[in-house]
Amino acid sequence: MAPQLLRQRTRTNISYREPSSDEDFSNSDSDNVSRRKRPTRRSMRHHSTDVDPEPSTAQPVCTTRPAADKRTSRRTGKRKVSYRDVSTDEDSDHGEADYEPDEQVPVRKKPRIQGDSRRSTPHKQLGNGPRKPNKRTIRPLAPQPVAVHIPTDGHKPDMASLPYHILLQVFVYASHPLRDENMHATPAIPWLITMAQTCQAFTKPALTALYRNPPIFAIRQNRKKLVHSLIAPSAEARQDYKVMVKRLELDVTQMSALTDASNSVADLGALVSALTTLKEIDIFDPLDRPPYRERLKRTRRWTYPPELFQALRGTELRLKSWRWHNSFFAQGQGLAWAKDIHGDQAFRSLRDVTFVKFNVDEKRKADATDPPVEELLASAIAALPNLHSLAFESCTAVNGDLLSHLPSTLLSLSIVNCINLTSEALQTFLSEKGRHLEELVLNHDQSLDLLFLTTLKADCPRLEVLRMDLNYYSTLALSSDNEPLYDWLLDEGEIPTWPTTLRIIDLEHLRKWGADCATNFFTSLIDSAADLPFLREIRIQATVDMNWRDRAEFRQKWAARFEKVFAWRGPFPSPHLASLRAYREWKAKPSNEDAADRNDSLLDITAEDIQATAVASQGSSADSDGETDSDVPLVGKRKDDSWNAKRLRSRARTATNYDETSDNDDAEEMSPEGSGEDEEVDASDDEEPTVVQGRCHTVVCRIDNLRPREEMFDEADFLDEERSGDEEWDEDNDEVDEGYAW
Repeated sequence: MAPQLLRQRTRTNISYREPSSDEDFSNSDSDNVSRRKRPTRRSMRHHSTDVDPEPSTAQPVCTTRPAADKRTSRRTGKRKVSYRDVSTDEDSDHGEADYEPDEQVPVRKKPRIQGDSRRSTPHKQLGNGPRKPNKRTIRPLAPQPVAVHIPTDGHKPDMASLPYHILLQVFVYASHPLRDENMHATPAIPWLITMAQTCQAFTKPALTALYRNPPIFAIRQNRKKLVHSLIAPSAEARQDYKVMVKRLELDVTQMSALTDASNSVADLGALVSALTTLKEIDIFDPLDRPPYRERLKRTRRWTYPPELFQALRGTELRLKSWRWHNSFFAQGQGLAWAKDIHGDQAFRSLRDVTFVKFNVDEKRKADATDPPVEELLASAIAALPNLHSLAFESCTAVNGDLLSHLPSTLLSLSIVNCINLTSEALQTFLSEKGRHLEELVLNHDQSLDLLFLTTLKADCPRLEVLRMDLNYYSTLALSSDNEPLYDWLLDEGEIPTWPTTLRIIDLEHLRKWGADCATNFFTSLIDSAADLPFLREIRIQATVDMNWRDRAEFRQKWAARFEKVFAWRGPFPSPHLASLRAYREWKAKPSNEDAADRNDSLLDITAEDIQATAVASQGSSADSDGETDSDVPLVGKRKDDSWNAKRLRSRARTATNYDETSDNDDAEEMSPEGSGEDEEVDASDDEEPTVVQGRCHTVVCRIDNLRPREEMFDEADFLDEERSGDEEWDEDNDEVDEGYAW
């Protein structure tokens, strides 16, 4: 009987129930088995599922199928399996009960299409080949926002009655940005078009928000039509789009596709001539951003066309912003030619200029007649009398020689990815010409440490924004030359100083220093809190090399301290001002509920702040009855007290300790009898900050030991795709995906 059991069964609905008795087991339907033929064996686990081309004439088999056929179907691989769990002990006594198919579910078969050759192909071998890429990445679900019920009167505000300049600001704020970093259109573009078609009052402000910086390279199908509509609008146009354009962002990799390959240069000149209110032109390369690497594939090189500058000379434009790129200079063009261009009427009013990839010629001899690049750059910059903002990107010519020739009237200086910039050269420039600086951006400068911060307060008394990103990039994708070129970020005796006008401090990827230097750096910020009344945003991301236990304690200590000193602790907005109806209902409440509600809502502050201010009021009130949890004395104090040094020190002295790493929590509690010495701070208390600034809406202090990388991965990048469900095997589906045999 063994040869017969290997034959292929017919395509009929079969039941594999266990035999009810020994007599049923002896009845083997030899008629059906005799019609089967031996299949071709393909592998140890899978067999061919080729179907006999002859039509089957077998009759349906009785539902009392013997157990012998059950073993037959298991060996031929033609049985439909169910993986139901064993629910009772009685089912677990049967050895194969959990593999018994469900008889109530009918077998679904796919209709065979004539000429389909898939059934005649053998099984694909399962091996250790590469797995197919995931079609989608499973990311953690974001928390769903909770809907807040706001009582309203049902009246819709008449937005169309608002003035034009207010509607313009609304549309600009709601639609920013129109394109992403890859110059792809965002949903804001069709939304602005829809708003322009809503009513007549929305048309002009919505189109102005769209055409301020027209998304020429963010759209493809209608790019040519958009450019021609700006050059020569049709007579049927109801709005003058040319006067709406203030800025042009032009991608050199797509410049030939501005309109068409033959007329793009002429249309660019005509476009600039037609835009009578144009103020800024930014011609850029998409690779002028991290990781700042050259293009591996050669493309058609774009150069500054003479038609562009001829068109600018023939207009009354007064440009405010321009970008010079060394790779866009044609033969015969250079920094001397750029200096002559700065003498034109359109460029003489420039306020913001960016220089990209102006490098020092290392092969240049010392006795060469041509002036060095630093001197040519300085002379081109000196030809701009109204220059206020200057930026250098990927320029090796930025060094001490160039900085010494820069004007002293700069308000903003940005130096990005300049490898030759050192802290000594920058400190010399700031001490001589940094009196008017308001913004200083120093990102990815591989040789720049923080030594210049030691004299920053005296060198830049008007500085408002300080940004530094100390993450560096390799010159090649397979190289590893992105390490800092300085020995230490700060020495132990170098203490930074901070200008009192600072509004933003953003320092990222600080590294190559010890715990003592980091402590001095953080302490300088904490101690200067009283002298930073305008600081509203502080971000510090540092890497400190120490063991993980000490680093965890170090992070917990300083993160809590920065949060305590700089975080905003004022009251939250009152929920009763959400609508006019909510305000009326709140005013209509009884007086007793009104007072309680005022204490709960209008003075809705943190519990720590309530406790700190309550203790302060207890110590300063002569007629206090000892109940420090009452909010009544705090109302007048919050309205009348000013944010001076005395107020800050008084509040810090009475505040409880937020630092979980401190072991002297009980000893740091203040006595109410010491209210007369608010400005004095216990010198032995080195854990408690002396000043609480409490005005920053953004406080980020992140300390870890992660090595900076060009691309940081998170948990979502390592999640694999799961199947939608445990689908049952279909005998008609013979295809098996390539992959691992788990």
